Amino acid sequence: MKVLILESGRLFQKILQELLVDLDCTVSCVRTGEEGLELLKNTDDDTRYDLIIASQHIFDKSGSDFIEHCKSRDTPIILLTSEPNETLMRNARAAGIKDIFPKTNITYLKSSIRYYIQGEKTFNIQGGRVLYVEDSPSVAHIVTGYLKKLNLEITHFPSAEEAFHEFTDNDYDLVITDVMLKGTMDGLSLVRMIRATNSHTAKTPILAMTGHDDTQLRIDLLHAGINDYVTKPPVEEELAARVNNLITNKRLADQVREQQRSLYNIAMTDQLTTCHNRHSLQEYAPKYIKDSIRYKHPLSVLILDLDNFKHINDEFGHDTGDTVLSGIGKLLMTTCRQGDVVARIGGEEFMILLPHCAIMDALRKAETLRAMIEMSKPADLTVTASIGVAQLLEEHDKSFEALYKAADTAVYHSKENGRNQVTADKRAIELLELDRAGNA
Repeated sequence: MKVLILESGRLFQKILQELLVDLDCTVSCVRTGEEGLELLKNTDDDTRYDLIIASQHIFDKSGSDFIEHCKSRDTPIILLTSEPNETLMRNARAAGIKDIFPKTNITYLKSSIRYYIQGEKTFNIQGGRVLYVEDSPSVAHIVTGYLKKLNLEITHFPSAEEAFHEFTDNDYDLVITDVMLKGTMDGLSLVRMIRATNSHTAKTPILAMTGHDDTQLRIDLLHAGINDYVTKPPVEEELAARVNNLITNKRLADQVREQQRSLYNIAMTDQLTTCHNRHSLQEYAPKYIKDSIRYKHPLSVLILDLDNFKHINDEFGHDTGDTVLSGIGKLLMTTCRQGDVVARIGGEEFMILLPHCAIMDALRKAETLRAMIEMSKPADLTVTASIGVAQLLEEHDKSFEALYKAADTAVYHSKENGRNQVTADKRAIELLELDRAGNA
């Protein structure tokens, strides 16, 4: 950016120049309006200044012609003042001054100029996808031209019906829609339907365009869920700024959502085995129990404890132990059904929640897993597991802790009886046999 400073004080001139150079600006300095006007007259369109920063004595006699020249060439002026007053503000507005910054607080002034300069350069929305709805070919041609200058990908439809069908099948960074549209759906209805979709795309920013700057219509649009609006025909610079803000904010929101998802996965996943962890299990288990009771389907749980795992760590090292755990974790996840929850709940202990699975089916599943673990030979070692199986019973009183304790007791019996075997919760088997006897 090429900047001209009009400031009589050499110290303040130097402060501004150093700041602007740090912001990668090309800087020239003059002390009077006459000097500034002479400099501006000697620049052509290719070398013209993008911004002028001037102190308030620009309104002296020597500066009036300077201001008029800037206005004729649409060169923005930022006014610096140490004595803000009503007359000065009125003169600044009449002269078309773009912004006014106080000179009294150097820190604030530097921050304001830095934000202004960098803000002017933050139109970094290249590659953004825009869904544009406009039934007027002439307006659509103009607006599409504006948007293409921002290096955006534009998909245009003349009707809201077509646009909504496209929206449900694809992701967009921004929706721009006219309010008054031909067909059975207007822009307001389109906004409401987008906001009602049951997915993350419901939060896609929407910019409404209207030829009628009606207060009630704006209120209705804002209530329906638009993020911003412009009147037609839109001013190119204003449209670019609003589009830039909306897409930039959307991308920031996407980043936050992705970071939240990543943090959630980290918090709920065992990093070594990529299985769920205890935190995840505590979240899923109550939901599975609630669904089991509500819909009257069985819920079983397996607890697997790798046999003599301490011996593996002691003899072969913890790296080998980690390889074993990682391999067993992957085996369990690949052999379980979608909807089952495989979690590492301790050093060498795993748990599997099995919805829609009664005790006998869970026993068969456990025996299959036991055999697969023994044959898998992670890190070229023979590894076995003792497994306990339990089913959710009425006497567990909807308690995950009670269900866990039943399976854990069964694991203990597998260990006591020689390891590398499957043991079922005795109470679950007793109830199953009683039920069978009653039905015989």
